[in-house]
Amino acid sequence: MEFRDYIKIYWAQRWFIFVLTGIAVVAAVAIAATRPVMTGVSMSFAINRTNKEATTQYQYDGYYALQASDLFAQTVVSWFSTPSVLREVYDQANLDPEIQSLNSLPSRFSVKKYSAQNIVVRYTERDDERANKLADALKTVMEDKASQLNQTTDGKSIFEIVAGAPVVAAAHPNIWLAGAVALVLGLALALFIAAARHFLR
Repeated sequence: MEFRDYIKIYWAQRWFIFVLTGIAVVAAVAIAATRPVMTGVSMSFAINRTNKEATTQYQYDGYYALQASDLFAQTVVSWFSTPSVLREVYDQANLDPEIQSLNSLPSRFSVKKYSAQNIVVRYTERDDERANKLADALKTVMEDKASQLNQTTDGKSIFEIVAGAPVVAAAHPNIWLAGAVALVLGLALALFIAAARHFLR
């Protein structure tokens, strides 16, 4: 079949395609609009080098220190992909993690390393109380775990994590995004069904 033949098929069923796509968009927008407003939180974690050991081995010690900070920051980022670590956070906050699968905990946190010494973590919770408890627990657990790693010969920590004050704001559902996604998926489904109806006749 040529392209113009497909155009004829779809044109003959244009109202079916329009209605089905419209239903998908309206349903998606309605669902997004009726979803409860969540609480969004953004926290920054600074990686600082402490208790630096004296050495004469490196001419460019500042460069190596930055590289070490970058590797340590990557370790911190990996903690947010580790369910056992995140379970510690929820236990510290005295909150039920409501685990539904192994990936359910890591998927709740969006983590980005902006530099060797700056990590930003974002997450949403259903209310302000849970969001603030989780922020306090994140600060405590991350700082404690950092103090237990990369120690000097006399047991002092080489790096420390300093958590910034959490930024809390209402996280409204993105109605426009839901509508746009529903438009694309609904149109694709409508075109597929329209073609199938034609060939099954």
